[in-house]
Amino acid sequence: MLKRLFLLLFVIATAISHAAPSVKFTISSDKAELVPSEEFAIKATFEIPEGEHIYGKDVPEALGSPTKIRLHLPKGFKVLRETWPTTQKYEFMGESYSGYAKSAAIIFSIKAPPYSEGGEPLAIKADAEWLSCGELCVPGKGESEIKISIAPGGDKNADLATYGSSKSYGNIGFIIGAFIGGLILNLMPCVFPVIGLKIMSFASSASKGRAENIIGAIFYTAGILATFLALGGILVLLRGMGKEMGWGFQLQNPSFTGLMALLFFAMAISFLGAFEIGAGFAGKTASLTGKGRLKKHAGAFASGVIAVLVASPCTAPFMGSALGAALATGASATLTMGIFAALGLGMASPYLTLSAIPALSKLMPRPGNWMIVLQRILSIPLFATVAWLAWVYMNQTRHIQFLIGALIILSVGLRLFGKMTMPHREKSTRILGRLVCVVAITLSAIMVCLPNTAESEVSNDAWSKQRVESLLAEGKIVYVDFTADWCLTCAYNKRILDSEEIRDAFKSKNVAVLVGDWTNRNPEIARELEKFGRAGVPLNLVYFPKSPTTPKVLPAILTKSIILKAVEE
Repeated sequence: MLKRLFLLLFVIATAISHAAPSVKFTISSDKAELVPSEEFAIKATFEIPEGEHIYGKDVPEALGSPTKIRLHLPKGFKVLRETWPTTQKYEFMGESYSGYAKSAAIIFSIKAPPYSEGGEPLAIKADAEWLSCGELCVPGKGESEIKISIAPGGDKNADLATYGSSKSYGNIGFIIGAFIGGLILNLMPCVFPVIGLKIMSFASSASKGRAENIIGAIFYTAGILATFLALGGILVLLRGMGKEMGWGFQLQNPSFTGLMALLFFAMAISFLGAFEIGAGFAGKTASLTGKGRLKKHAGAFASGVIAVLVASPCTAPFMGSALGAALATGASATLTMGIFAALGLGMASPYLTLSAIPALSKLMPRPGNWMIVLQRILSIPLFATVAWLAWVYMNQTRHIQFLIGALIILSVGLRLFGKMTMPHREKSTRILGRLVCVVAITLSAIMVCLPNTAESEVSNDAWSKQRVESLLAEGKIVYVDFTADWCLTCAYNKRILDSEEIRDAFKSKNVAVLVGDWTNRNPEIARELEKFGRAGVPLNLVYFPKSPTTPKVLPAILTKSIILKAVEE
């Protein structure tokens, strides 16, 4: 104890005798211009005179003075992490401690705010305190400042994200946005086939009473929530492992795409009457007791699971900023899971409301022959979904024959299952029918999983950072379309982009169009999407030669007037 007291007194005495700092402190940035949500690095450098050293950040104060750095960032900027260099070991009067000699550079990883209106460059300041020791120990302090420009653009709804003093309000905003996005998700075309299933379910249970409707809606909600939370958990895990993932990541796997095509095909031919699950229990379902009720609720749960799995190609309004926050590198696991839960509740809320309010449930039509007709009609969007998934699968694998063969095997197996498991059949025939069904499902599933993801073909209009820079250097306006075959919103936008009016406007304005295809996993595109606060496609950008680092970010759903106005500006 006396030894440490002596050391401390020695430090104070030498500090009084020497007042002038000898260490130089500065900060610098690896980028002078940023776009919203971009990550960059600030380096804090100590230049230390020969024969002297400064202490590390964790040295006990009884032995010396820890080096301290304080960053003063503009509103919205966030420190993701700081990295200190490895220290050297020193000894004085039998005590060992760590420090730095000659120079030391501490790296701060910073993330820019998700939205900016541009304007004057912003000041980033830092101050530091240290103790420099050689023959004598001299305390020192210093300040440094740099200027950073941030381009206008980004997601305005995310401006109050998890940054600075607005953290709580930003989180609440994301949760509300996710709930509204989940609600609107029911109107997206990719969810429509599953809504058909729910229409049939509500109609068939309309005469069973309010309690039955509420229980069914609760199980449907449970299926939606369980799937959203599972997806959120997987994304948190993969993000922690350094993988670049985004909304719709499961459809970047051709095996998943193929299996979903098989599932929707099975539902479609079931709606046409090729087979019926549970036909063997037709004489017992009237009472809906015991196993029958459990089976019905399991079906409602499964409908919720399917609805979420096929909803991912659609990024509904309000979902963009919420998912961007959930999938951001710096977002907490709690925020991510909260956002995914809010999406699920939003998506399920219409069905919960319909089942819980008697006045609304009375508006539901009673079961009848009209249900058979509706069932046949609803098979059409299911077959359309199969065709779309088959197109995606073909683009992903270049081997559509595997999916066609699997669909043939599955259709034959399910048709035999439907014929052989009717209640009037012998028990041995019904058992054989179920065995045929299991074999057909197994073989078809194996077949669609055989091809691997095909290598993407590099075309002249393929996006890359280098290609953008090259075209801008030629004086061209560059339009970048980040898209994917499984994204139905992207397909709508493509029709707008391919219109004659837009093509003529692009030609007259010397606009080059580049396509960032995210149909298959592409880490570079994932990082670019995150830079602009997006968790998925579509993302449309317009670069101008006069401001090459500040592209204009267009809305998720395009119109001709939006594109023309952007190019004119």
